[in-house]
Amino acid sequence: MINYLQRNFFNTFNFPWPATVCVMMLFFSFHAHATNSHKTAKKPPVVTHSVAKTATKRKRTSQKSASNAHSHSARQSHTGEEAYEIPEGSNPFAQNNSQSLQISDGMHPKMTVVQSTKITTAKRQVIAKLMKQLGKPYRYGGSSPLTGFDCSGLVKYAYNDQLKTTLPRTADNMFSMSQEQALKVKKEELHSGDLVFFRTNRSRTHAGHVGVYLGDGEFIQAPRTGEEIQISRLDDNYWQEHYIGARRVLLPSAVR
Repeated sequence: MINYLQRNFFNTFNFPWPATVCVMMLFFSFHAHATNSHKTAKKPPVVTHSVAKTATKRKRTSQKSASNAHSHSARQSHTGEEAYEIPEGSNPFAQNNSQSLQISDGMHPKMTVVQSTKITTAKRQVIAKLMKQLGKPYRYGGSSPLTGFDCSGLVKYAYNDQLKTTLPRTADNMFSMSQEQALKVKKEELHSGDLVFFRTNRSRTHAGHVGVYLGDGEFIQAPRTGEEIQISRLDDNYWQEHYIGARRVLLPSAVR
């Protein structure tokens, strides 16, 4: 090509064409190199931008995963079992099985109809036996209608036919019965048939006397030597001052 140009043009015009061609080739070569360098220089920002977006997306995904993990962990109960989600507006402290936990008088789980009937019948029979002993003399150690009763002997006699197990013989042992045998009852929650206990000395942890609550603030008792079985009131000064607690023995699991 160069030889052709030299024969037809270079010699005709007597112009330094070889030098001119070399300059032009160098120019085109430099221009091509500069263009490629410019394109290459632009690529890193694009790549950097793409990486930044990817990193941001990863960060958001990581934060979302951590949030989900925290939320899942918060729903775990202390036993490791996953707890149910609480509907908005509900009480998180309510019983899970509140439908099956029904409450009756005295704030105890509701009894079946059969159990309630048995306890009601037992109460009536206990009180009927006690009322028949009114006016009979107190006798220390007595446990029979023929001879008379002391306080615990009267109670034991009245409940003897209604419970699966017999009551202890002394007032203090009755007061110390386990929760399976006798339920502790607050004074404001007394029901007829509950045992009421009193101290006869300064100790409030030992019972020296026992009676049976009849309702309306009254109880029946065998007080002391020289007196007869009688009905008294809990709000009398003496009994109010010496009162130490009550027990309920007519329980669904205890009644015959």
